[in-house]
Amino acid sequence: MIIKDCKMPLKIGMLESLVRRLPPGHVRHPSINEDIKKIQAGYRGEYRVFHLLKALPEKDYLLFHDLRLSGSPFPFQMDILILTPFFLLIVEVKNMAGEILFDNTFNQLIRTNPDGKTEAFDDPISQVSRQRIHLLEWLKTKKINNLPVETLVVSANSSTIIRAANKELKGKVIRKDRILLQIAELKNKYTEESLSKRAIKRLSNVLLDGHTTFIPKPLETYGIPSSALQTGVFCQKCHTFTMERHRKWICHTCLDTSHDAHISALIDYVYLVKPSITNSEFRNFLQIKSPSSAKKLLTSLNLKHSGHTKGRVYLLDSLIEG
Repeated sequence: MIIKDCKMPLKIGMLESLVRRLPPGHVRHPSINEDIKKIQAGYRGEYRVFHLLKALPEKDYLLFHDLRLSGSPFPFQMDILILTPFFLLIVEVKNMAGEILFDNTFNQLIRTNPDGKTEAFDDPISQVSRQRIHLLEWLKTKKINNLPVETLVVSANSSTIIRAANKELKGKVIRKDRILLQIAELKNKYTEESLSKRAIKRLSNVLLDGHTTFIPKPLETYGIPSSALQTGVFCQKCHTFTMERHRKWICHTCLDTSHDAHISALIDYVYLVKPSITNSEFRNFLQIKSPSSAKKLLTSLNLKHSGHTKGRVYLLDSLIEG
């Protein structure tokens, strides 16, 4: 049963908004675009593995994607957590092309790309082992003890060549197509139930309630001032910020029209600036001259708000939820 579904990371939308709002040729464009590709690749890998896990019996296997729990001293995040009556399984997914080498001497993962370029990464086996320790400690704070917690690193790219240097990978690292067999082997290992149906439901709720969404701050991450952002309403057809409001949005460059182009602009705002906006801030960011037109557009979205008249603040979280 899917408890927390596999969804596109919030950060991808944020970085795409940032790329769109930065002036053409901005010095940060290459690094941001490269980061988008890496995050998208990671998500594709997690999606492939999560899709395979949907074949598990719903009544016995509860699936959580991208679960982030408060730990000490920092929160910890798991790609996939599987909750069963017999054990818990933390899955760390890697979606890397080329050849990967698990180096036990220096606890690192070395990747050789198809073009011959070599890169080093943190050892995912050690990484998921730390997640196990953090999860056990977190469960203790909820007075939940003595649960078997297993870990697994899954390579989601079918073309990846996996090698090991001084490290036994059996039962620790697998290809994605073997994951259901690996889970079946764990089921044979743990023959006695550790959790009743009621206990599983309770633990599932505790885990879900404990999840905290990580909200990136793209401008801070890349050292970009908000003044560098292009303002206005973006035209999806010609990719310019030359749309103006005349009962509907009209692009003065290509004459394309839209009734709701302001919503995309507000999503850019909440991603890059802050999750609330005033009438004045709305007009400045979307380049709208009329306060009454701005009020009409904001009111039409049925946003939660606080304050009255000129001091009213509109809350934008609902635009990116769900």
